[in-house]
Amino acid sequence: MSLPILIVIATISYALYDIFASRASNAIDPNLSSVIFNGLGMLIPLGIYAFYKFVKGAKFIGTTGAGVTYSVLAGVAIAVFSIFLIKIFEKGGLSYVVPLIYGGAIALTALVGWAVYKESVSLSQTIGIIIILAGVAVVVISKLNSPSVS
Repeated sequence: MSLPILIVIATISYALYDIFASRASNAIDPNLSSVIFNGLGMLIPLGIYAFYKFVKGAKFIGTTGAGVTYSVLAGVAIAVFSIFLIKIFEKGGLSYVVPLIYGGAIALTALVGWAVYKESVSLSQTIGIIIILAGVAVVVISKLNSPSVS
């Protein structure tokens, strides 16, 4: 599958995750909700992996200790994120919460990539990150100025 198609599928599924997680808030305990979607997030890829490995006999990239360690750390991070996301959705709407979290995550991730992993960041990427942060600021300011804020 080509990169653009993979990106579209990932973007749509991530948006659906946010939409459904926001609808779950106030209707289920955040911990139980996280168990459900992280459990499915484990079972579905495991089933696909097992199918390709044992039925199709596919060859996979060799697994290293670093790969396992980073995967465990990513799993812990997504589990904590999932619990807090449901709690956050209880207090703020989809159109407010998602831009703040993901805009901030984009900027923070880019900063870590540049500072820690020494990835190059072009001028146009830097401008894009600044625009994202400006957009986050506009969302926050508009929320603070809206009459629904106590």
